Amino acid sequence: MEGRKATMLINFTFSNYKVYRETAEFSMVAGRFQKHRESLMGIPGERYAKLLPIAAIYGGNASGKTSFVQAIKCLRSIVLQGKPSLAEPHLFDKNPAPTRFVCCFSVGNHVFEYEVHISSGSVVYECLTDATKGSNKIIFKRVPGQECELGNHIDNDPTDSELLFAKKIGSTLPAGELLITTVIKLQVAALHQHVIPCYKWFAETLCIIEADSRRVGLGLDLFTQLSGYSTALAQADTGVEQLQFQEVNANIEDVVPTHVLDKFKESDENILVIPDDNSTLLVKDAAGGIKLIKCYSTYTSEDGNQTMIPLSKESDGTRRYLHLLPILMDKQVERVYVVDELDRSLHTTLSRSLIKSFRNMVGQESCRQQLIFTTHDVMLMDEDNLRKDEIWVTERDDDHQALLFSFAEYKDIRPDLQMRKSYLEGRMGGLPKIECCL
Repeated sequence: MEGRKATMLINFTFSNYKVYRETAEFSMVAGRFQKHRESLMGIPGERYAKLLPIAAIYGGNASGKTSFVQAIKCLRSIVLQGKPSLAEPHLFDKNPAPTRFVCCFSVGNHVFEYEVHISSGSVVYECLTDATKGSNKIIFKRVPGQECELGNHIDNDPTDSELLFAKKIGSTLPAGELLITTVIKLQVAALHQHVIPCYKWFAETLCIIEADSRRVGLGLDLFTQLSGYSTALAQADTGVEQLQFQEVNANIEDVVPTHVLDKFKESDENILVIPDDNSTLLVKDAAGGIKLIKCYSTYTSEDGNQTMIPLSKESDGTRRYLHLLPILMDKQVERVYVVDELDRSLHTTLSRSLIKSFRNMVGQESCRQQLIFTTHDVMLMDEDNLRKDEIWVTERDDDHQALLFSFAEYKDIRPDLQMRKSYLEGRMGGLPKIECCL
């Protein structure tokens, strides 16, 4: 199992973003711990290094957990929309340094690294590299206002018209736009085949689920997966016997506010729950059309009659678990899930079951996925659920900046129940500093 290669996140580094001023370095590269080794995955070009399938991020309130999720979501949106103006610098710096994002990930047999620096909504540096061990080839390197540099393996014929066009695009592109996005948009031939695997990683592999996300399916065919959703909800003791999805035969403009519909059309999301109605979904189909879907849960009474209830009437926990179920059902698609507050509205037992089921799933040869999540639930912090190198902590210092570090940095903490005890005693940081109780 450890030799499997997957389209996965290797590491993510960023600085000067929201509450993070200094560089935060997050890595999914496994340490030498032996627990759960059957779920590790290989890295292209690496003989011994392996990737973790799971990472949990702990920390007190306002310590930087959500900002971490927002940082990787921000980079995704910047790449897909081509808008560097989406970057938000550190909140308390009057003259902040450029916001810097570096994302390293694998696609098939290659490792890619994409780096972008942004200042005042403009790109000051952008670089895409094939970072596979033994290769390390620049695909493009760009500093606005200067000549764009293409890698030697691409720029091997200085008279080629396609290369000259690619260089011209990269050299004259305004600082308010990204080259990686422009290559896809204009289908710049000399770079397109090198860039498209990276663009697709952000568009199709990386999936962000925020704490208040309200969506079902995450791109799955809702109707073909209906029985699976129903079974999973029943097994989770939610009381729901079955789900039903019905297409609404109505003019969407008459049901959905114009500003909501327009925003959905422009977004890179494919499913949206209508605000103030957790029962109604907007769903983009493969052809780009939009359907209106109504969701119901069904119950059978003692007299055998079946009752349909709008999903909006279900508990927060039931709806939240339903929104997370694609993590366990989308087995055949390579995906990196980043979830803010995985345990929100969920009982500890259900959260543990979800993590255990995910690890068992990725232990299979055909499933290649990662789950990165923030949580407050310390009952998940034991070696049955998490390896020591799968636990991270955020902490806010006295200068109002967030710090991010791994439990693996603490060599004197045994990877068993001592992790939870040491964390709650404050030996590893990441606890709120409460002086009194009101």
